[in-house]
Amino acid sequence: MEFIKDPILGDHFIQIDEYNYSAFKTIIPDSGIPYEHCIGHFPSLGLALKKIADHTMKGRSYDSIKKYIEEYNQILNKFNKYFL
Repeated sequence: MEFIKDPILGDHFIQIDEYNYSAFKTIIPDSGIPYEHCIGHFPSLGLALKKIADHTMKGRSYDSIKKYIEEYNQILNKFNKYFL
């Protein structure tokens, strides 16, 4: 299996096999022992990157939908520039 581990993905990475692209997030709990959490399996790199963008947006609060959409689009544009 191959992996895409790039600083632009933050604590996420993509595992590539002959059938799909699997998106993962590396989580470091209070115990300090990191583990990898699969956030989905996708038929294309673009869909895996979109899920990572979605996942990056979770866990934050926003003052407006406009602010949320602007930040989400910034993440997608950054991924498009470097990966697609």
